[in-house]
Amino acid sequence: MSLFTNGYDDLVTKLETITGLRVVDDPRNINPPCALVQPPSITMHTNVIAELSFQVTLIGFGPGQYQAMTKLLDLADLIRSEQIGLTSAVPALQQIAGQDYPAYQLTINTKLAP
Repeated sequence: MSLFTNGYDDLVTKLETITGLRVVDDPRNINPPCALVQPPSITMHTNVIAELSFQVTLIGFGPGQYQAMTKLLDLADLIRSEQIGLTSAVPALQQIAGQDYPAYQLTINTKLAP
């Protein structure tokens, strides 16, 4: 496998070890509450050192009520506590089959070298 594929798979695996966090890497499998891992943006620092920037969307239940927000914040905090490169969390809406779900758009950055 390539450096980039390994970086993606490593992040998904690390997220899957977090108790209480359902992780999906295919939008067809979204089942809230869950974390959807998007393909990374890639910045090359040298020919062999890369920075991968992942967008991970935490998707909750309901139209954005307080319980949904606190569940999403708790999930974001679980990810933060793993110290895997979380740099930001922004509230958002995720549309699924024409319905809006409360969400948080997380950015996770990692550096890779072979």
